[in-house]
Amino acid sequence: MEHDRVLIIEDDKDVSYLIQQYLLKESFEVEMTKSGYVGLNKLKAFRPHLLLLDIGLPDIDGLSLCKEIRRSSTIPILFLTSRREMRDVILGLDVGGDDYITKPFEPEILVARVIANIRRYRLVSEFTNNSSRLFESLTNREIETLLLLNRGYTNKEIANRLYLSEGTIKGYNHVIFKKLNVKNRTQAITKAREVGIL
Repeated sequence: MEHDRVLIIEDDKDVSYLIQQYLLKESFEVEMTKSGYVGLNKLKAFRPHLLLLDIGLPDIDGLSLCKEIRRSSTIPILFLTSRREMRDVILGLDVGGDDYITKPFEPEILVARVIANIRRYRLVSEFTNNSSRLFESLTNREIETLLLLNRGYTNKEIANRLYLSEGTIKGYNHVIFKKLNVKNRTQAITKAREVGIL
């Protein structure tokens, strides 16, 4: 049986090791590196199902690395960072991140979000295979947020369902509206329905 694979690009060895040990307990295959450039090569060779990416890397900024990866891959990317401001969350999502985990974090919660993002990626990938190419730029988490908006959930309710902060959900909304070239959730839902994703 093939195990899910996770690549960790993180320059703090203690953090990487801690995450690795918790993921190994859940039968993940794990590779680690502190270099963004080495990480790019590992993406091709290791072919992970999910990437845990630190923003503050020594050789390349994690946000820039995410942009580079998004040119050719839709792999779920979870940012690891000590930055907590909403503008930082929005920036991380805007460049293509699927989730945003601030340090310090509970390892069990991080593992749960890794599992949830991989599962969600597979489900959303099946869904979007039959949907408009207009939505190829949306990440899996953004599509899921859009689906929940369509069902009438408030930002707070979506945050509770996805185990995120309400501020993070507002960040997703901002990015969704920008990508769809709309100004609010009503316009976003209308446009999504017009092209058949909802």
